[in-house]
Amino acid sequence: VGLEDPDEETVDGSDGDNDGNSDGSDDQDTPDLGETDNGPDFDSSEGLKIDNTPCDYTLDGIESNSTLEIACRMDLGGQTITVPSGVTFVFAGGEIINGTLNFSAQGTIDGDLLNKDLTIEGDVKLDDPIFQFYPERWDIVQGDVNLQRAKDNSFGIQDAVDLVHSLEGDTFEIDKLDAFFHGKDVYNYNIVMPSNFYLKMTDNTHLRTFPSLDEYSTFLIMIQGVENVKVSGGYLHGDRDLYGRMDNLPRSHTMKIKTGVNVVIDNVHMSNATQDGLAIESNRFAYDPDYVGSNNILIKNCVFDSNRRINLTITDGYNITVENCTFIDGGIDTNKSNSSAPSCNLNIEPLRGRDASGNLVEYQKVENVTIRNNIQSVRDISSQPRAGGFLLSHGYGPIIVENNEMIDTGISFHTVNGVIIRNNTITGAGINAGSAETFDREDFVYGNEVSGNDVVSNGTALNVSGNGVKVFNNSFEGTIGIALGTGSTDRSRGTSNTEIENNYIKASSRGITSQNTMHNVLIDNNEISMQSGANFSFSLTNEWSGSSSANFVVSNNIVSGNKSNSSTGAPPSLIGANSIDYINNESGDVQINGGRNINVSNNIIDANIGEHGILFYADAPNSTIENNSITVYTSQTPLNVQCITQASGISLSSSVNISNNNSCAEQ
Repeated sequence: VGLEDPDEETVDGSDGDNDGNSDGSDDQDTPDLGETDNGPDFDSSEGLKIDNTPCDYTLDGIESNSTLEIACRMDLGGQTITVPSGVTFVFAGGEIINGTLNFSAQGTIDGDLLNKDLTIEGDVKLDDPIFQFYPERWDIVQGDVNLQRAKDNSFGIQDAVDLVHSLEGDTFEIDKLDAFFHGKDVYNYNIVMPSNFYLKMTDNTHLRTFPSLDEYSTFLIMIQGVENVKVSGGYLHGDRDLYGRMDNLPRSHTMKIKTGVNVVIDNVHMSNATQDGLAIESNRFAYDPDYVGSNNILIKNCVFDSNRRINLTITDGYNITVENCTFIDGGIDTNKSNSSAPSCNLNIEPLRGRDASGNLVEYQKVENVTIRNNIQSVRDISSQPRAGGFLLSHGYGPIIVENNEMIDTGISFHTVNGVIIRNNTITGAGINAGSAETFDREDFVYGNEVSGNDVVSNGTALNVSGNGVKVFNNSFEGTIGIALGTGSTDRSRGTSNTEIENNYIKASSRGITSQNTMHNVLIDNNEISMQSGANFSFSLTNEWSGSSSANFVVSNNIVSGNKSNSSTGAPPSLIGANSIDYINNESGDVQINGGRNINVSNNIIDANIGEHGILFYADAPNSTIENNSITVYTSQTPLNVQCITQASGISLSSSVNISNNNSCAEQ
């Protein structure tokens, strides 16, 4: 499930396209991959003006180290012209076609003289490493075309890229272009990027995927087995809505990075792929001795919109940064095609498995990822409730998700370590931190953090399950503030080795609730503001059945609310847990609904009007009630309220210790 295209892998883990790339190295100069302003965008709106007047001279007798200005049309008639050493060809409004220039040594040619009908050979380079692409010079037909024409378009643009790279060009600029492309065959792509190369597009550049009968033949841009690559600008349009059917679409992305090293993708718009807008992975499996992972990848200022499966997926690689991007409608249904699971905006999901002996096998690995300053949303979440979200399935930290703005979509993680979710603003959704299946899994799930987030949810603001999460300094607002241990039908699984501290929680039903089993869970020093009509401040259960203490501690929390005219207005706390310490809290009345080994001590309890301070709804063997300061409102209700009592018909075991040092104040 983690490998979005397992059929693309051969038995040895290579991708089977025989492109010959290995380490991606070459000795070209490296293009600028940083923040340098590369000048104004190339403008090709008027095309490259060519004087078609036939030349009245030939290239016979060219002298070494001379410069020739080409201002007319020179038709070589299919000949190969041997060019002496040191000759420079300069574009002056003309062209050379229908033949070959074979440079003896140290030749130079103007990029504007390059075209589909001129072959360049020998020792020669461009006069300027920045090449400007004019579609009409490379047999590109724009607009609606047939399949063969789309393939010819792909040949044309790839021929230009390969030629420019061979001539030591490092920047390939495209402006006005709106054309369909289709790879030559299965596993053959459109623009295959070389090393040390910058593809620079503008807002006038639209590369479109022609609908395909072949798997993986429609990637518009492929970055594979290369290094020092940058792609900026432009619109990449996928083909998900061009098939006339809702499902069973061929698999493809608008762009893929597969063992790319030192790669920057900047300000590219990727939309409507049949699978993912951008996929980042690596050649070969991670355990292969020849494995080289994608490394040092920067994705910035991009827009990902309505890709059918995932807007951006990362299945293999490390040192990856995604920043200042906009994620919209990842995994939505359209009126022409259905979505495909997992239907989200961003997904980290390397493939893992078990061998016959049960040992973990990591086919892919992801580690050290930063996702920051992005915006994600779903345009109509009411009709697309499954779409959007950042999903972190497997991986190694640090995986940092920070300073993102999320509208109607949230964040979740599963079997990871070192996840840091901090300082995000989430509206209309929440955070799912872990899953109950990873309860007490200290081998792969640990060191995760949720801090400094501002979450306003329509449901539960934070779900925490599984192992190893610290939650602190957040603001959570929702129907439920924090839910612990949910998501498993196995009641022995829940939340372990987790700390919930120093958070502000605003809830309309329950402030903090727990399910299943709690082990080494601390809920400390939180401020909980319960809204009108709230059921419980705390609703705490624990299915712990071990012989030792569960170390489930709820301490030093302050609860307020609007439940009644009591001093705090806090609704009751409901405890039906095994092995829990409820200590040093300021809260409303406490209702004990069964369990065992419950310690309620040193609390300030302000009961609701008409309610007892501490009420046993069921027996709770081996429990202790001591040193609590309890206020009940006897004068404001006709009911017979007491500080500590049990419901009618309930008998308490002799092991229930209700100390005499609890204080009771009646108002």
